[in-house]
Amino acid sequence: MPALGRFTVAVLIITATVPLCAQQPSAIAVPPDVPSESAHDLVRDVIFNELHDRERDSHWEYRSECLSSADNLVREQVETDKGPVFRILEQNGNPLDAVQREREEERLDQYIHSPGQIARVQHAHEEDESRLAAVMELLPQAFLFDYERVPDGDLARISFRPDPAFIPSGYEARIVHALAGTLIVDARLKRMIDMRGVLSERVDFGFGLLGHVDKGGTFEIHRRRVSATRWKTDLVEVHVQGKILMLKTVSKDQREARSDFRPVPSGTTLADAKEMLSQVTSETVQARLVSAAARRK
Repeated sequence: MPALGRFTVAVLIITATVPLCAQQPSAIAVPPDVPSESAHDLVRDVIFNELHDRERDSHWEYRSECLSSADNLVREQVETDKGPVFRILEQNGNPLDAVQREREEERLDQYIHSPGQIARVQHAHEEDESRLAAVMELLPQAFLFDYERVPDGDLARISFRPDPAFIPSGYEARIVHALAGTLIVDARLKRMIDMRGVLSERVDFGFGLLGHVDKGGTFEIHRRRVSATRWKTDLVEVHVQGKILMLKTVSKDQREARSDFRPVPSGTTLADAKEMLSQVTSETVQARLVSAAARRK
């Protein structure tokens, strides 16, 4: 079973206060367009909610379109208590043929009956989630935040830049601290909608002897509300380059978009997930056959 942490690892590569100042006519009167809280305090609350949301027991099924320098895949994915399970539907712009669909069926069947593979995937998934949570906790500490303009209704646009007073420790913290960009948040619900940034400087490891990540790398993360209480990441786009240990070139040039989110019943097993994926495959194939027949008429 291929590693399922790519989406989360990509986010890891991506991922203190300056109050908004305004002249006031008196110590009592406050202009109505001045935000009620500082940009930093709003971001702190947003990050708290994002981390709290990640702890809830909720699983989803969705369509995933993955584009990188090596792959161009469309997958259907189901989240379970044992980690995510996916089935490839298209590769390099073409639907899987009958032989490829059979191979996917065999791969999935082998996986759900392999406790060792399941444990490895689940451990990797949980480890990625924990590392990502640790990185997100750094954001209110590592950056200075300013409103780019007065919030428009529920939406607030906030710029961020490295806080020179923050001293990062570890590779991930150093990369995160080099970012500068923009956050769009729902100020009423205090949830993150979009985060875009660029590496504002080259990051060297071991004075460059152990490697580096180049200046100018970009990223975007977009979140969407999928239920009354739940938000999911529906876009991650990363473009960074560098070299590690003078041997391995780092080239994260990928985009993953997720859509058609549907809640998965509590207690869904891996076997249940496989059946759900098989049903989607059958429906997709049938829809293509109907479409092809209609075009021939």
